[in-house]
Amino acid sequence: MIREAIIRKIVERDVAGESLLEDEVRSDDELLHAAAIEDFGSWETALEYSGVRARDVGRSRELTAERTAQQLRRLCTTGYDLAAKVNRSRNRPLYDAALRHHGSWRAALTAAGINLANVSRRRPENFDRETMTLWLCERQAAGQSLVYSEVCLENRDKAMAIRRTFGSWSKAMEAANIAG
Repeated sequence: MIREAIIRKIVERDVAGESLLEDEVRSDDELLHAAAIEDFGSWETALEYSGVRARDVGRSRELTAERTAQQLRRLCTTGYDLAAKVNRSRNRPLYDAALRHHGSWRAALTAAGINLANVSRRRPENFDRETMTLWLCERQAAGQSLVYSEVCLENRDKAMAIRRTFGSWSKAMEAANIAG
């Protein structure tokens, strides 16, 4: 299992409200647990890379406004479809929490810091490898963040296109001669 697939499975479990306690994951999904240990060294490290604080795993799974926003940000940065209709059926508790705390799905996404203007799941036009590296260099020169999750919240379409094109965010940074 590749690292992104492991992270995606952990996020899926978390978003679905399934337990992330190590013993329960080991018995529920032995392959996921073994792959996480092999790739990340420990279950706690795999959780951290997935955006889950290990110390919060055993605590209440109540979807507070902050936890809802955190879940929405993670869905955004892991490439999930953010359409309301999709999420209403895929994860009804998250959808209901978003409405409860913010009145609408779009308002919840905006409150989570997601720029809705750049969430189409389409590759931006005229955005080839050279343009991508130039865009990254311009961000660096302007003092803007080059942390994938932050760039993704700001401009998901470009961040995901870059990651897909280069195979990873760090490879894109290397291609743009940007020190990580």
